[in-house]
Amino acid sequence: MELMKRNKGKLIASSIVILLPMLLGIFGGKLLPEEIAVHWGFDGTADGFASSSLIFFVLPAILLAVHWLCMILTAVLDKNAEQNKKLFGLVFWIIPMISLASCGIIFTTALGYTSKISVFVPLILAVTFVIVGNYMPKTTRNVTMGIKIKWTLANDENWNATHRFAGKVYVVLGLLCLLAIPLPMVAFPFVLIGIVLLCVLLPIAYSYRFYKKQLREGRATKEDYEASYGELVKNKKAAMIVTVVIIAIIVILFPILMFTGKLETTVGEDDLTVKASYWSDLVVNYEDIESVEYREDGVSGTRVSGFASARLLLGNFQNEELGSYTRYTYTGDDPCLVLTVKGRTLVLGGKTEQETKEIYERLLGEMGE
Repeated sequence: MELMKRNKGKLIASSIVILLPMLLGIFGGKLLPEEIAVHWGFDGTADGFASSSLIFFVLPAILLAVHWLCMILTAVLDKNAEQNKKLFGLVFWIIPMISLASCGIIFTTALGYTSKISVFVPLILAVTFVIVGNYMPKTTRNVTMGIKIKWTLANDENWNATHRFAGKVYVVLGLLCLLAIPLPMVAFPFVLIGIVLLCVLLPIAYSYRFYKKQLREGRATKEDYEASYGELVKNKKAAMIVTVVIIAIIVILFPILMFTGKLETTVGEDDLTVKASYWSDLVVNYEDIESVEYREDGVSGTRVSGFASARLLLGNFQNEELGSYTRYTYTGDDPCLVLTVKGRTLVLGGKTEQETKEIYERLLGEMGE
């Protein structure tokens, strides 16, 4: 932990900056409504809310924990990280900037000063890509920061060439984020996935081609690469494996959660059952149902708590007409059923309009009996 000791002042200062938004919760809470928007859907509409007195304490605390985890991993994995002084400084201050930006956007939106949240997301990403792109060519070979694959880690020339190329790629992708601002917010997740894939795959492909070029020209050998890579990662394999596994899990889980999942609705003899991916199942007894309505145009609302993705909308929602209601539907404004169950509102929907109609007709039939 010598690295952290030498940078104790920076660590304390950056931690204080991360926690500064707590002042918004202490002094600004009286200006805000009891619940404020903290998450926005693909169309830019707020779909997640939280207590204003809580969010400005919880979010900075989580970011502080992430900040310290990153610093500890850097100190353990790469004792020479300070050789990349500029990039190392960026690592110190990127999470504090995220804390200020995210809490600032939430606060100003709650006060009504920031209306188009869809503009800020690509703008922040654009700035981040451009900054990182300018810093990447300045890095030297290490195991914590940069394009960490076998060919770059094993050879200084490959590392330098790949990071010069990656820096240009990141700057271009940052500019593409700016061009994405006028697009509908619903299209942005797909743009983001494409950008992430490009920023990952293009440097990897370039590094491999550079490696092959070195072998052809006799400027390096496979044995040189193997020996250098083995020396660099010696005694660090366990930590590197954990890091790679965590990143792989995140990369794999994100598209799975965003674009998969299903609802299975069963109209039984005594009750209606909905089995939902990524959320708790639902069972409704027919004797508790007070009314059932088929809505051709669907129901729009904002998520208070629950799960929302490009495919499913599950959990607690609210709108002006229904107030608070529970939702189990696919994403979109497709036809749905609105049930009143013991005074509470429940919104259900099938995958298709035909499936929703069939559920409605079977439900009426069972209740009629």
